[in-house]
Amino acid sequence: MTEYDVVIVGGGIAGSVAARFAAERGFRTLLIEKLKTPRNKPCSGIQFAYLEKLVGTKIPRDKLCQNELNSVEIVTPGGKTVNGRMRMLNFWRSTFDSWLNSVAAEAGAEFRDSTRLLDFEEDGTGFNLQLQSGNDKWQVRTRYLIAADGLYSHMRKKLRPEDFLTKSAGGTMNYYCVGETSMDPHTLYMVYNRDLAPLMFAWAYLKDGEWAIGTGANEHIRDYADRFFEYIRARYGFAGKIVRREGFASPLIGGIYLGQGRLLFVGDAAGLVDLYRGLGMDNAALSARYAVRAIIDAEKSGRPVLEHYERLMGGIVRQLDSNARRQAERYTSNDDLERSLAPVRMLKDGLLMLLANRINSVLPAERIITLPL
Repeated sequence: MTEYDVVIVGGGIAGSVAARFAAERGFRTLLIEKLKTPRNKPCSGIQFAYLEKLVGTKIPRDKLCQNELNSVEIVTPGGKTVNGRMRMLNFWRSTFDSWLNSVAAEAGAEFRDSTRLLDFEEDGTGFNLQLQSGNDKWQVRTRYLIAADGLYSHMRKKLRPEDFLTKSAGGTMNYYCVGETSMDPHTLYMVYNRDLAPLMFAWAYLKDGEWAIGTGANEHIRDYADRFFEYIRARYGFAGKIVRREGFASPLIGGIYLGQGRLLFVGDAAGLVDLYRGLGMDNAALSARYAVRAIIDAEKSGRPVLEHYERLMGGIVRQLDSNARRQAERYTSNDDLERSLAPVRMLKDGLLMLLANRINSVLPAERIITLPL
């Protein structure tokens, strides 16, 4: 039986970042991904530039979309607009995640795609894992296990089936479109309106030659997506066609769960999605770094790894709880949402964003201030 110090399940951002830093710190590391890579992942693929600091390396230009995003237009429920400058990373998750897999492998992690975790058992000092690739099945052992297997986390479902519904609790949908429009190819459009997006803002922006036009809802997602597409046609004169649709729905309702024993949950599997900010990739990368740091601290101190991980994750957990309350309050009605986007408040938030961005340029990665505030 092959033995590892750390095994990470899930080859997305959280899994790859955890594998990279675990391997760099001398742990014998295995990263597995159940699909053949590069693999597609339904995700808008937008993040602030500080993601480079979180993943620990400069992102090659050819791993990003050809068109850069450097501005934002926010539309309130009443139709008012607020414009600002904001540099963002724009990428396809298939390309980006595959590159991160290679970064982890170059750091010394063993990477296996098309490899599924069938089952796992903990015995107090580690885990026995049953893996499968094609028709081949084998067992490995690891001292620490990191679950980075997303919102559909089979590992979390095994431990906490009560955290999942039999039917989806909500989801998002992107329409990828081609055609003529008055929208600027370097701008992210964020539309706040409960009639178009009852969970968070709806969005539109260019990814290479395709416009991503998307929204999220807790039910009837296709109806909201169609409605928002018609809104974009009317407001921005979009004249074109939908070339493909892509979306996902999640049955996860259990909130934040960081793990048990020597098993740590990171990223979406830990429930770190933030609807108030509309982002989760930065929290995924941060949680991955904290999971590895917790293992290092546990090795030095002899205290339980989960104790260290919960301490390190305290700030993120508190922010997510606060943002969830703020999101629920302002999405009570379009009037409440309009008030939350009042010009004075937006100006204050914009100034805070500029200050936080400046501070982030000098902060170490694990102290990054996640944006927007």
